[in-house]
Amino acid sequence: MATFHFKNQENLSLRQRVMSDIRNAIIQGHLKPGDKLRELDISQQMAISRGPIREALRDLEALGLVVSSPYRETTVADVSKGEVVDLLIPIRLQLEIYALKQIQSNWNDAMYQSLRDIVNSMKEAADNGDLVSLVEADIRFHESIVSSEDSPYTQQIWSGIVNRLRLHFIKNTKLFVDLARVPAEHEELLQALQNEPFERVKELWTQHILQDDCLLCFHDGPSTNDDTIK
Repeated sequence: MATFHFKNQENLSLRQRVMSDIRNAIIQGHLKPGDKLRELDISQQMAISRGPIREALRDLEALGLVVSSPYRETTVADVSKGEVVDLLIPIRLQLEIYALKQIQSNWNDAMYQSLRDIVNSMKEAADNGDLVSLVEADIRFHESIVSSEDSPYTQQIWSGIVNRLRLHFIKNTKLFVDLARVPAEHEELLQALQNEPFERVKELWTQHILQDDCLLCFHDGPSTNDDTIK
């Protein structure tokens, strides 16, 4: 775990707090894919027993953020090129297009303002060079689209892939240098959603996810299921 240290939790043996701290360490890039998560080390840093840490790691495994095998140490999960290109992106695209079709018929000023606020936060993060906040704002924008659709099943599917997407972002954002491009693209999407017919919105959204969204598409050539993105 290099030089990163968890916060001292003293006697607050809260499973959710422990899970949140470890999750944030992964999302913010303090813990990298393949890093070992030793219960003893974490318990000493947090000053709590190993029980809630073990439970938190099980919760994180269910979210796809860590990997645990019998008789082996728990590690931060990795994500392969094949999973991103052949599974996560197609699922994400179908979810968002489905939600967009429902949203446009119920579009209102409150929806616009909510997305406007997120785009503004993207601009601020890009101006400050804050890549972690930029990624989180990007995810919030698209999560808002999915959550605006009333079906709980679309949200369940999104919840099942969003942390895998985060892992990909964390691993590959070091290759992404044009931060201003992110809010600019989402500004275009927002204006289209406000002013354009569904077919045009669908076209722009598809282009964004499959071609322009560099936070998702750090790949070249055909993918294989066992190639990790370098």
